[in-house]
Amino acid sequence: MATSYVLQRISLARDYLETVSNAGFQLIDLNMVEPFDGDGKAEYPSNIVFEKEGQLYAIRSDWTRSILNYMKTYDLKQDNFAYYGPMVRDHQSTYQAGVELVEPSASQMANTIELHLDFVEQMSQASFNMIVVNNEEILDKYIEKFAFGPEIKGYVIEKNLSALGNTIGKDHYFYQLMAKPVSEQFDLVKKDFGDTDEMAVIHLLKETLERRNTKMVLDLSFRSPQKYYNGFYFQAFLQGNSKPIFSGGQYANGWFGIGLNLSKGGFL
Repeated sequence: MATSYVLQRISLARDYLETVSNAGFQLIDLNMVEPFDGDGKAEYPSNIVFEKEGQLYAIRSDWTRSILNYMKTYDLKQDNFAYYGPMVRDHQSTYQAGVELVEPSASQMANTIELHLDFVEQMSQASFNMIVVNNEEILDKYIEKFAFGPEIKGYVIEKNLSALGNTIGKDHYFYQLMAKPVSEQFDLVKKDFGDTDEMAVIHLLKETLERRNTKMVLDLSFRSPQKYYNGFYFQAFLQGNSKPIFSGGQYANGWFGIGLNLSKGGFL
């Protein structure tokens, strides 16, 4: 059984890399252990950082951080690339595949998400149930529009409707927006900020998902567990799966990445 599982994962990784390579992504391979400056130590869990001969090293806990370090070290010529390999997170070794795009357009992001939808559905023989999306900058627009204090953003992220209502009042438009089911947020946000750049990829993705009969939910309180995402972000869920099969978003001045879990707990 273990042999079958290993072969299945390797075969799936090869199929994925061939798929994204045929779509124009350049394949890269990075070291599992990498040096880094002491200034970045706080970004890494303490259990994967060690020192040798005066140099700090970290075991890869996240491919995006590794790629950002790679960017700083080498002159990157390509504007989109793909990867596959292990990483250590929460004291466990997992395998992740994914892609990175340098300052892509909204259509490039939407097309790349659809590429992954097609791949997962073909490999798993299952359909996607839902994709949850958000763009942190939309919440910032509401905070600016209503001249809210900094605590309001925290209440939204914490899903603390009680504190939000006590602070701005339950009759306030923004409280009424946040109190609605997330399935109803998109139409209201579209009315308020539908023509902004922050909504562009969300509009395109919604059109894509409607063609596929897949539901999209815009949730202004939705946040990635990875703090480097600072704009559009999403998670994709297969039918009957409570954990996202893949996710991604914008970070580092417009870069966009997607990570696909190929470990047990993914869609193997």
